[in-house]
Amino acid sequence: MVNYVVHPIAVCQGPRDGSHFTYRANFGVNINTACYAWYITGSSQKILVDTGARAATFREKGAEEEDLISVENGLAKLEVTPEEIDIVILTHLHCDHVELAHLYKNATFIVQKKELEYAKHPHPLDADFYVKRYWESIHFDVVDGNVKIEPGLSVFLSPGHSPGGQSVEINTASGKIVIPGFCCVGDTFKQTAAMKHRGWEVTIPLIHQDARETYDSALKVKKIADIILSLHGSEYIGVEAVG
Repeated sequence: MVNYVVHPIAVCQGPRDGSHFTYRANFGVNINTACYAWYITGSSQKILVDTGARAATFREKGAEEEDLISVENGLAKLEVTPEEIDIVILTHLHCDHVELAHLYKNATFIVQKKELEYAKHPHPLDADFYVKRYWESIHFDVVDGNVKIEPGLSVFLSPGHSPGGQSVEINTASGKIVIPGFCCVGDTFKQTAAMKHRGWEVTIPLIHQDARETYDSALKVKKIADIILSLHGSEYIGVEAVG
């Protein structure tokens, strides 16, 4: 069996209210969050999950954010350039996960059919998340549901936060890693006393289209994964490799 290693590239960070990622809880609790691109080694192909984003994109939407490292410099530390990336798996098409797609000029971008269809004609409540200029000219490999990308590396549909979010399941020497297809932090998956009282095993992000679908997706991730690399948790800032 192939064992992969995931290299987190934390491109920017900023404070958020904890309630943004833990539904009905942690109001007024300040947490640090991050935005990543995730480079996967162990394949003959050069594979990235999400594109990274700029702090300015978050600031334009009213959030405090600071750049940590450019994705180009983050990849350079791993001796790879954006132009050498073969595959970019997009967890979803919200702007902070696809903004830098233009850097990967030779890559094929894997996206779920439901996500792309919705992104083309989003509801007004979601329209500012879907910035068409970031992705309209890239080459998509459109998939529908659960798909094997490489031996030991696959995607599975995890909707709710967005219509076609996809999580990435990765075999490693340390166990099964999952990069969730929805915005989350580590606490999204930790059962607090209040959650246990409600009968919740996980919680969900504040931004979602369907709370029940998002809960089911988060629960599925928790049950599958030995290690969860949350899309916006700060715990992997500065971590060179996982797995």
